[in-house]
Amino acid sequence: MKKIVLILAIAVSLCATKTQAQNMQRMQEAWKSYLKDTVKLSDALTDSVMAIRSDFRPQMRDIFMDQSSSADDKRTKMEALRSQMDVRYKSAGLTDDQVAAIHQHEEEMRARMMNRNGGGQ
Repeated sequence: MKKIVLILAIAVSLCATKTQAQNMQRMQEAWKSYLKDTVKLSDALTDSVMAIRSDFRPQMRDIFMDQSSSADDKRTKMEALRSQMDVRYKSAGLTDDQVAAIHQHEEEMRARMMNRNGGGQ
C-alpha cells in the first residue's frame, strides 16, 4: 500500500512539474508574440529582451518569495531591478517608447494575475 501511495505521489508531482513547465513555455511564447507583433521588435531584439528577462527572473523570484520583506520593501527592490533592466533594454537598442510598451504590458499582466488570484490575497 505504501508503494502505491508513493508511486501516486511521484506521478502527481511529475504531472505538476510538467504543467508548470508548459505554462512557462506558453508565457514565453506569448511574450515573444507581443514583442514582435505589438512592440514591433526584430527577431534579434526580441531575443535580447527575452534574454534580459531571463537573466533577471531569479532575482525577481527571490524578491517575490522573501517572506521577511514588507510589500513596500519588495516594491522598492523590484523597481530597482526594473531600472537595471531598462538600462540593459536601452543598451540592446530599444527606444524609450518600446521600453514603455514593455512596462505597460507587464502592468496589464500583473493586474490580470491579481484579479485571477483574488486581489493578491
